[in-house]
Amino acid sequence: MKKYEYKVVTFATALAMNTKQYEKTAQEFEVQLNELGADGWELIQRKDGFFFFKREVE
Repeated sequence: MKKYEYKVVTFATALAMNTKQYEKTAQEFEVQLNELGADGWELIQRKDGFFFFKREVE
């Protein structure tokens, strides 16, 4: 039977951002997602500012 490990992550963002800040935040978010993906985490859901990930464990 497969077993999974779960992780819940929030990404802090300012409420009001200009275009430059928005682009910077998006790039930082992308870096974090790529790091999580490289560690085997898979995004399974996003809700109310929370991002839920899972990865298979042996």
